[in-house]
Amino acid sequence: MNIYLDNAATTQLDPEVLAAMMPYMTHLCGNPSSVHRYGCHAKAALEKSRKTIARLCDVAPAEIIFTSGGTEGNNMLLMGMIEAMQITHVLTSPLEHLSVRMPLEALAKQAKIQLSYVRVDQTGDFMWDEVEQWLKRHPRALVSLMQVNHEIGNITDIAAMGQLCRRYGAFLHSDTIQAVYCGLPACLSCHLAVGSAHKIHGPKGIGFVYIDTTVSVAPLITGGSQELNMRGGTENIAHIVGMAKALEIAVRDREKVVAHLLAIKQHMIALLKTHLPDIIFNGHSESLTQSSPHLLNISLPNWSERDMLVYHLDIHGIAASTGSACTSGSALGSSVIAALQKETHHAIRFSFSKNTTLAEVEKTVALLAQRCAK
Repeated sequence: MNIYLDNAATTQLDPEVLAAMMPYMTHLCGNPSSVHRYGCHAKAALEKSRKTIARLCDVAPAEIIFTSGGTEGNNMLLMGMIEAMQITHVLTSPLEHLSVRMPLEALAKQAKIQLSYVRVDQTGDFMWDEVEQWLKRHPRALVSLMQVNHEIGNITDIAAMGQLCRRYGAFLHSDTIQAVYCGLPACLSCHLAVGSAHKIHGPKGIGFVYIDTTVSVAPLITGGSQELNMRGGTENIAHIVGMAKALEIAVRDREKVVAHLLAIKQHMIALLKTHLPDIIFNGHSESLTQSSPHLLNISLPNWSERDMLVYHLDIHGIAASTGSACTSGSALGSSVIAALQKETHHAIRFSFSKNTTLAEVEKTVALLAQRCAK
């Protein structure tokens, strides 16, 4: 019995999504920039997908640009806006994904921006008063804070943060990639937002960005007039169609899926507390309201070999992770857990999907209890 509990890293492709993609992976092979009938058919599929995603996010189609995924999207928006609008001060947090932190740190190293980090407490909450004080000192700055943390599941009130930024004439960028189970990405609260298909049972290698019409972003990839002159290169029609379908399904089934995820999470929390009384829930991971229903991040003080426990689970057919898939090869551990300003314990992230069952989490907890009892 194989158990997949690493859905924050990537999800299984939905059969409905694959069916929508197949015609564009086979006989509907046109380039959307071509003027013949094959190209026109591809162009129609491209723009229909753009309109679908825009409608589901309650924004205008011209505000949606397709990318290769979340990492490109974050790089494009942050570097592009800083260049186009001559932003000099940026505020972010130590909990952000590396696709946000690394480009900002590179720009700061090049002395193109002054980069500041808002402090977080032991649960991963931002010091909101510090954000406001910083905004007072740096009008027309850029703030980058994710909507749902990719490791501990903490939910940030992006609508409130957007209001705060607008009060001081600042701009808000948000990585909304993990936010599908907490409502739609809060595009209207941001000036810039990022989405990715493979976190919502869509294909890998495709994503989108939202760019509010009131701001400017310089292209990251040039060499063609595609995507409203914002991203050169032939669009990946099959994957774009798949992403639109995946988001459509996520919205259609969201109420049912969220109820399922909450039941799974609540059951696993109860089992962990029963069988592992020393359990630590990182961030707001234990909360059913302050963290995403699909994420649970735990530690035990007596765990000495974080990676070995993950390997032990894998040997028994259970897939979990020690943090973001993008940092899985790092020997430094999770920067998110380290930023919580408490004694650092090795952490394991379990992340669920609509396909996760109660029996799977029961087997997982039983194996954890057996391993930790040795």
